Order: sequence, then structure tokens, then C-alpha cells
Amino acid sequence: MICFFLACTQGAVDTGQSVLVIETADPGLPALQSFEVQGTVLDQDGSPLPQASVLMGGLPETRVESDDDGQFSLWYEEPAQGTPVIVAGKQGYRAIGVDYFEEGTPVSLTLNAVLAPDNVDYSYQAPGDGQDSADESCSHCHTRFVADFLSSKHAEAAQNPKLQALYAGAAEAWDTQQACQEIGGTWGLGHLPGHPQDAAERCYVAPGVLNDLNDCGAARCDDPDLAPADAPGDFGACADCHAPGIEGELGGRNLHDAQGMGYELGVHCDVCHKVSEVDLEQPPGVAGRLKIQRPSELGKGVFDWAPVYFGPLLDVPNVVMGGSVVPQFNEALFCAGCHEQEQSALLPGESLDSRWPDGLPIHSTFSEWSDGPYADQDVPCQHCHMPADVNANNAVDRSTAANSSITFGFSRPPEDVRRHSFQGPLSGERPLISGALHVELNLEQDGQILHAQIGVSNMGAGHAIPTGEPMRALILVLEAQSSCGTLQASAGPTLPVETGAWLSGESGQEITLETDHIVWPEASVLAGQVLELRAVRFSGFQDYAGLGHFSQESLSPTDKGLALEEPVGIWTITPNDQGRIDLDPQQLKAGDQLVLSPAWDPSSSEIQALAGLPGQHFAKVLVDSAGDTMVPHHRAVSIQSDNRVAPGSFQVSQHSFVLPESCTDPKLQATLLYRPHPWELANTYGWQAQDHPILETEQSW
Repeated sequence: MICFFLACTQGAVDTGQSVLVIETADPGLPALQSFEVQGTVLDQDGSPLPQASVLMGGLPETRVESDDDGQFSLWYEEPAQGTPVIVAGKQGYRAIGVDYFEEGTPVSLTLNAVLAPDNVDYSYQAPGDGQDSADESCSHCHTRFVADFLSSKHAEAAQNPKLQALYAGAAEAWDTQQACQEIGGTWGLGHLPGHPQDAAERCYVAPGVLNDLNDCGAARCDDPDLAPADAPGDFGACADCHAPGIEGELGGRNLHDAQGMGYELGVHCDVCHKVSEVDLEQPPGVAGRLKIQRPSELGKGVFDWAPVYFGPLLDVPNVVMGGSVVPQFNEALFCAGCHEQEQSALLPGESLDSRWPDGLPIHSTFSEWSDGPYADQDVPCQHCHMPADVNANNAVDRSTAANSSITFGFSRPPEDVRRHSFQGPLSGERPLISGALHVELNLEQDGQILHAQIGVSNMGAGHAIPTGEPMRALILVLEAQSSCGTLQASAGPTLPVETGAWLSGESGQEITLETDHIVWPEASVLAGQVLELRAVRFSGFQDYAGLGHFSQESLSPTDKGLALEEPVGIWTITPNDQGRIDLDPQQLKAGDQLVLSPAWDPSSSEIQALAGLPGQHFAKVLVDSAGDTMVPHHRAVSIQSDNRVAPGSFQVSQHSFVLPESCTDPKLQATLLYRPHPWELANTYGWQAQDHPILETEQSW
């Protein structure tokens, strides 16, 4: 038996078998012991288990493997603190540890396999409230992890009101029948998210996933009075990633089945730590790519089922955890379980554009990482989104170096103790996205023209910016000033209609050019309001360094689909009740695109209508069969363009502004905004959406 230095005294120690004499340099401390430990690793049937890893707990450098007969030989070095433990582990098995061994006596370690099939009768275990408590939740030992998780977007994945709105087509912004009808919505009884048996009166403003994908007769597909024969059967796979913790059968579930913990805590602890493998050949989420293995072996004592929690470490021998190593937890591949998705056309009777024979790349974060510099440097997603906890001894809050043991775990380096905050683009005092991007301006003056070159670079993210859900966008807004005030843009790209307009139309179509004014009948609804009229003119397509399909050198700018709409002018106007706008139309031509919106207010965080302003829109633009853009991905049949900023790259645009002769001190200000939700959807559903300023920079000439 090992003699621990805290319990030993100088001289002879009775080990129960023989007297071990300890030679010490310091009379007050015994010498630390070292010797060879031999033994055998067996499986649950008592058969030798080859290629099992055996190591001293917390010391991966001591790791050896059992041979074909299950035998191993390990050199033991007594630690200065804590209880020494020999641990055996192997993928597909629960780790085991022994803290009672002696020199010359073989050690036998039995590993119990995690047996298939997945157990649909298993009840997911609660994370707890992230407070230090004596309950049996994850919070009891992993308080910090749970507290981090509860503040993360993973915890909101199922209950996110915008997700639920898109799923049912219902808007919470209008909560009375009168308000709903005033905006053109339909007031009716529908499913109450999180409560499968309950219904409530709601305002329906769009078909939503359910009605788009299913024919439910004359009723809405979440109508509680729907006949069973009309019930929806296609759920768009939303729940497979957003609500993986729904009890029972895996995959293909109705998002409205989510209730209790499955609704309130989304992608919670016990879902992720029941993933035994990630298989990219399978559909995303718990439909197959995340192989969920809930234990089917009967437990003992307080356990209904023998515990198993999969994770990245070999040596987690605490029987309450049933730790089983899955190296993929430390790899970017694990995140690809949900953050990589190619889909077919989902709406009945529709098909994808022929450019996408293998499916439409809706979520491509993992492939963006794989093609970028971070993959070459072996820097996975977890490095940024699960930062190392430099203050923790290990994952157990009560653990210290002194009490290292089977119960409290072993001391770990920070990279093995990662925060479960799952940081997103806006996480932290300085948002993660701000540290990843850089904007550079270069100005030149040529007579009365100010030329500007603006570069947006992505040097801090392992994937494109923005990434993930294609509804997200990055928007660069430019404003040139001088001693005379705001300068008019004369060349370069402007922001497309996808970035928002109160009203848009085409000269020669909805808009008539008269001798000294223009007539825009639809503008009569905005009578008396002081607005900006912004006019742009199509002049071809922009070339850019695209992603995925759009990165092919053989593609022409037309193939890449990013329209170049150059500025014609911006005027402050006030329409009358006939739609007359007093404006000299000589600068306008038939075919010019005009928008009406309030002037941009850089100090406001609310989403604003930016179409027609000089700048650049960085997005993966999904298109539906009707040609509408920035649509929810379940409606998409193609991608119009993808000029997002790839990792380790930059996007450059050229702009020009007119500087009148009497004006001096020109300067250009560039503001980079992160927009999580498209203008059109935000307005349709009445969301309190925001434009998040990421970077601001200016340069004077």
C-alpha cells in the first residue's frame, strides 16, 4: 500500500504486509515513492481488453496501452499532493480508477462497456440553477459550468421567441385582435410554445415552417382543433438541433413537443454529454449526426440506469459520472454536429437551383473553418467559444490540488477546463466579433473628387463573418463630411434593398418623372414626414472573393450575383398626400431604384432602413422560388451571392464623393454593424431587432 506523506512519520511504517523503511533527506518529510505497477484490464465479461489506456490520474504523460492480453506495465511516481490513482479508460467504455495498490502486487481493472441501443426511456438529468447546492443536479459539482451554460445561447435554443415565431408564423408583438388585424394579421387559436397541451389566441402574420411544409386543410398547422388526418408530419428538422433534449424518440420531432427542461434549457448538459460520436455523413443534430447514447444498463442504488457521461478526458473514474472518453469533444468536428448543414428544397413541389446538386449549404461554419488557417494551426472552435478557465483546478468546483482524487478529480491544465459559456459574436465586454474584424481606410483627393478605399478584414475568427444562420449580415455604412456638411457619393457600391427601406420603387414604373417633380402614389401614406429619398443606378455586378461555390475563379462577376448599384443622389424630401415629391428629376433616369426612409442615426441601436446609403452588405443571400431574398432557410432554393469575409481574408470596396470647391477638411467615417435579423423579417414579425455597432473608424484628408 502507498504511504502518503501527510500520514507518514519518519522511520518504519507498518504496511500490513511488511515494514517499509523510508529514507528522507528532510527528517520531517518522507521520500516520495516510485515503482513499476503491472496489471490487467478486463471488460465487463471478464475477458482481457486490449488497447485500453492506463495512466496515473491527471498525468497523461504516464499513459500506456494494454496489450492483446489486456496486460500493462506503468511506472508510478507518487504525487506531492492528493491521492494517487491508477485509471483505465477506452472509447466506448466507462473509465475506472483504483487508489489502493502496492509494489509487486498486480492490479486488475474492469471496464464496463456503454451498450447499445440508445435508451428512449431515459430521463435527462437537470443541470440545476448554477448555484452551489446539495441537490443531485450538475450544479452540485460543476457550478461554474452550469452558470456559464445558463447565460449562453445554447440554453435559449428551444425557447427563443424568434425561432418559435418563424416556426408557427405567429408574432408576439401584436397581442390583441384589433392590433393584429390592423397590421393585416390573422387572429386565431394556436399552440402555446413550451406547453404542448395548451393553446392561446395569437397573431399570425406569415405561413411559418409548419404551414409552408404541410397541407393542413383549411386550418393552420398548429390549430389545436385540427383533425388528426390534417396534422402536420414535416417539421423541417428544427427540433433536431434547437430542441435535442425532447424526451423519447430522437430526430424528426415537432418543435412543439418541447416542454419542461427540453424547452426551457434547449441544448443542455445531459444532451451534449450523451453524444458518443459525431458522424458527418448523417443528418444534422440528433437525427443522426450526433449519435446519442443514453444508458440502457440498469443502475445500482440511487441510479435507475448505470451512469455514463461522455467527454474529452480519459481519466474521469468517478462512478457517479461513468466517464467515457470521446476525443471528438475537443475537436471542431463536434460543433459540426449542428453547425454544418446542406439541405434539399423543403417546400413541397420545389427543387434547388442546379448549382447545388449536393444540397444547399445553409450552415457552413465547419467547412469554413476546415478551409481556413485555424484548421491548419489545429485551433478548433472550442478555443474561442469555450475559453480556458485559468483559475480552476478542474471541472469540479470543490477541487483543489490537495484533494485530487477519484471523487474530486485531478489537477488539469487550463486547456482541459473550458468555460461552458459558448460565446457568440456579441459575448463579452468587448464582443467577440469586434476582436475578429478590422477596418482600414485610405483616402485620396483628385480635384473635386474624394476617392476612398475601404478594406474589411477577418483576422481573428476561424470561420467567415458573419457565419451560422444565413439571416445574419455585416453592414458597412460610409459617411463623408467636410466643412460644408455631408458629401454626396458619386461612385461605388451602395447598400441593397435587403438592408431596409420604408418604401422602394423604380423610376418609370411605380414612380413617374414630371417636369419639376416626381409622383410616387404609394408615398402618400408617408405624407408630411421628413424623409430621405435615395436613388441608385444598376451598373453591373461586383467581383469579390466569395466563399464555397462563389470562391471559384472561373465565375464571372455576373455569376457571383452581387449587384453594383451606384449612387445617384440623396435628398431630404416631404411627400404630400397625393404622393408628389418636389424634386428636380433631371438627375434621374428610367430604371433607377428609389427608396424612402428616415435619415440614418448612427447613435441609435435600433434596426434602421439603410438601403441606398454608400457602403457594403456582407451576407449569404438566400433566395426562394419567388425571387425574394434574405428568406428563412426552410424556404430557400438557391443562394444569390455570398461575399461574407472569409477567415484570414479581406474584402475591399472603392467609393467616391463629390467635394465642392468651397469645401475643406474632408473626412470619411466608416461604421461596421452586425445585424442578426433581416429588415423584412424583423418588420413582418415586429421584432425589437438591433443593429450592433462593431467598429467605427474615420480618416481625414
